[in-house]
Parts: sequence; C-alpha cells; structure tokens
Amino acid sequence: MPKILHSRAVPAAAPATYGPASLTLYRGDCGEIPVLRVSGSPREMGRQYGFLVGTQVREMAERLVGIFTEAGLPEFVVLRILDNAWEKMRPHTPARYLEEIAGIAEGAAEAGVELAEGDLFRIIAATNFDLYKREERVFEFMDEELLEMIQNQNPELPPGMSCTMFAVWGSRTVDGKMLSLRNLDWLSQTGMHEGRLITVCRPDNGAAFVTMGYAGVTGCLAGMNEKGLSLSEVGAFSAREELDGTPWTLMARQLLEDCACLEDAVRFIESARHTIGYNYLIADGDPARFGTAEYAPRAAAFETNFECCETFFENDPKEAAAVWTDASGAARPYGLPMTEAVMRADTAFGARTRALQAADDGPGDPENTGNPLGRDNSGSTYTTCHKPMHDMIKAYETGAEYVFPVRNTKVIEAGAARKIGPEEALNIAATVAHNTEMLHENDWDVMSVVYSPTDGRFWVGFESRDNAGDWKNAPDSGYLQFDMKELLG
Repeated sequence: MPKILHSRAVPAAAPATYGPASLTLYRGDCGEIPVLRVSGSPREMGRQYGFLVGTQVREMAERLVGIFTEAGLPEFVVLRILDNAWEKMRPHTPARYLEEIAGIAEGAAEAGVELAEGDLFRIIAATNFDLYKREERVFEFMDEELLEMIQNQNPELPPGMSCTMFAVWGSRTVDGKMLSLRNLDWLSQTGMHEGRLITVCRPDNGAAFVTMGYAGVTGCLAGMNEKGLSLSEVGAFSAREELDGTPWTLMARQLLEDCACLEDAVRFIESARHTIGYNYLIADGDPARFGTAEYAPRAAAFETNFECCETFFENDPKEAAAVWTDASGAARPYGLPMTEAVMRADTAFGARTRALQAADDGPGDPENTGNPLGRDNSGSTYTTCHKPMHDMIKAYETGAEYVFPVRNTKVIEAGAARKIGPEEALNIAATVAHNTEMLHENDWDVMSVVYSPTDGRFWVGFESRDNAGDWKNAPDSGYLQFDMKELLG
C-alpha cells in the first residue's frame, strides 16, 4: 500500500485573539493550516471572523473574481453577474447568515480592512455558480446594458467541481467506527490554497461544528459537528438547475448546526430548496453510543437538483435497480450497492435524478447517450472514481490486490482480508483524487478530508506549492490530523 503522508497538527505560535475568538497557526510534518475559533450570536461570530481574517477574506473575494475575469469577462461585468446571481439566492438564505455577514464586514472595518457585505455575497455566488452550460446561461444574469457591451464574447468559465466521497463502517472498519471522505477536485493552481482555513464555530443556538475550506467561504465545503455528523458533497451537472433556492454551501452549514443524527439530516435535505445538481453524503458516527449495544453508525447519499431529491442508504435496492439503455435498447445495470458502505462521484443512480443529469454523459442533455461509463465507454467519474472506491473497499474485504486503472498502479497488495482504518481510508482518498492526469484541464484535487466521526478526528490536506514553484495536489501534499474535541477545547 502506498505510504500516505500524514502527521498530527499542533499549535505553532501564540494565537491572535479578539474577545473570545482566536486565530492559531497549526503545524505538522506536512505543512501548516490556520485554525479560527468563533462563538456567540451570528453577529458576534461575524465580527470575530472579520476582525481576525478580514484580510484573507478580501484576498479570496478578489481571487474568485479574478478566476472569472480570466475567462475573458471585464471585472465590472463579473461583479454584476455575481450580484444578480446572489439576488436570486438571497430570499432563500437563512437570516442568521445575513446577520453574520454584516458582522464580518463590521469586524473587518474595525481591523482596518476594506471589506463590504457585497464581497461576501459574491463569494457565495461564485461558489454556487456551478450551472450546467454556464457559458451559455451566464447571459441570464446580465441586463440589456451588459449584453450590448459584450456582444460576440464567448467566455470560457472555469470547470465545475468533480469530486468523490464515501462512508464505511461496522464490520468493514477497525472497531466498527465510521470513516468518511470528502475530496474536492476543482480548478487548480489558482493560489486559493493561501486562503486555506479551518473554522471552529460554537453558535449560541445550535451544535458546535468545524468546517474545512477557505477564508470567506462562510458556508461549508466540508465539515463535521459535535454530534458526530460529517458532511461531503459532489457537484454533478443537471439539466434542471436554477439559482432561486438556498445556496448549497449555506444549506450544508445549516445542516451541521441544526441536525443531531442521520434521521435529522435526511429530513433536512429532503425538505430543502435545492438549486443545482449536487450529490451529498452524510455519515453519522454515533459517538454517544459507541461501545454500547445500541451503537449504530450509518450513512446516506442524496442526489439533488432544482426539481428533485433522492435518498440512498446502504445496499439500497434503488441503486441495485439502476440501469441505462444502450443504442440497441438493452437495459444495462450499473448500480454497485454495498452493505455498510455508501459512496458517490458525479454519477446519479436514482431514476429521476439520472434522467435529468448531464454529468457523466447523462440523458438530461439530449446530445448525450446516457452511458454512465462515458460515451462509447470512454471514461467518466463512474469509471475513474466511483467504481474504484467500490473495488478498493471490496479488495480490503477479500484480501485481493487492487490496481488503479487510471494510473495502472498497484495500491492494495494481495494478502489477508483487513479492516479499514485511517491508513486505508487515506489510501482510497489519495487514489481516487484527481492528480496529474487531469492537469490538461487544470483540474485536480485541491482539498481532501478524511473524517472519523465516531471519535471526532479528521485528516485534511490542501494542494501546495513549494519554494521552487512546483505544485502538488492535496493528498501528495500530505494530511494534517486534528481532534475535534481538542479544537472545541
């Protein structure tokens, strides 16, 4: 098995403080990550956030706008597009987050940083602008004046997120503990890693939680709460997408604040007003009952778009029934359900969701063939991510060797069957993460998180750049290990 770099993170310097909040640099053998702790009411948490990392937020806002201007759009056009996109989402945004954003602007001003609420709104809009065919749909967010100004322009907007996630537990894992993954494969080498941040939140009303992401992304790209829920997500283009719903990053954060168990999360996601094509995975490590006869870790995957939401549990019969129809009219099964495991890349398995899906040659686009293995079996996230996760979990169960087909590298040696622990979970994470084979699309794994929700540990890595200017994706950069109990202090 390849050796995955990881080390425990420890405080490297005295923290900067503002009232009860602190910003501490944590360091390990694989690098360093700032950790921000905030607490209180939404306004109070916002002020603490803005005062301590307002400069980094400002830089992130400029960086995200820059990604769009590099597509060929003037900056003032980008700002108007993001503002118009935000106005569609604003009515569906929980008031607590609007209050917090106002506090961030106030805290930044107190620290002498020029940062407006609009900068935060644009960050939300940019991170939620993963619309299918957005090069065409971007014009929906322009008024007549802008349309006249940019006639004959064809912007090449950055690619959407294409990520991976899994959860395993019970008889498959060491001590039966839950282990889960969130890989973020996205636009690489932008400098976003300079704004990497772990945020620990103790809201007055709601569960304490931690998010892994970037300064200014006030929602959740990845996270875990004190109740033992971990959250992962994957962008999955759909033909049924609109922005007049709750921004997915804020919906994800609200789940961590408001849900105490998987059943809460199922109700929350199934009743949410979704926007774009996204798959989610919620793992419940059930820490309160670990070591008792009632201990019951469990997980679920959710396939969503603006029109529908379908929920899948372990060994789900809906996934077993998933088929696609080839050119001859034959039904081809492609579901890979497992006991005590749930996983997703882009590919949907629900009949309704897949019918609307454009990702992975989905039939939602009439130009596609509907083949989840890619047109003419040319490859897809199903073949490069989903099935490899399934096959690696199976290899650990049986003791078989596993060769990752994308790179033709042996990543599991043949031998005795073994339980999956953190080392094995990190191996799966690093294997399916986009690496140098995707650099021609400027796309690889920029953040990777392995969670152990049962005992509150997590391992997180970000893409990195060394002093010689050479880049590494997140797993190759190494993972820092944190303990949520210690972070909550």
